[in-house]
Amino acid sequence: MAVQPCHRATDVALRLAVPRDAAGDLHAGVRDKLAGRDGVDVERVDVVALRPRLNDLTVEVDASLRLAPDAEVDDLTEIVGVHEARPR
Repeated sequence: MAVQPCHRATDVALRLAVPRDAAGDLHAGVRDKLAGRDGVDVERVDVVALRPRLNDLTVEVDASLRLAPDAEVDDLTEIVGVHEARPR
């Protein structure tokens, strides 16, 4: 039987682009973008700023995530559309 690695909780501040035509509301768009990466579980998302652009919305969020042991906060910037990620 394989043992699953424990995810660690972390709070992060992010700046990312969410497509205007994303399914659901803005929070769902942010969750979908972050949860699309292996090793990331989204627990909570709070939108703190919003800037409309032509094809997307630039959103600043404070989020509570659970990261896999081999994942780091800086790895989140490898997700397309995530411009900045830093621990809070």
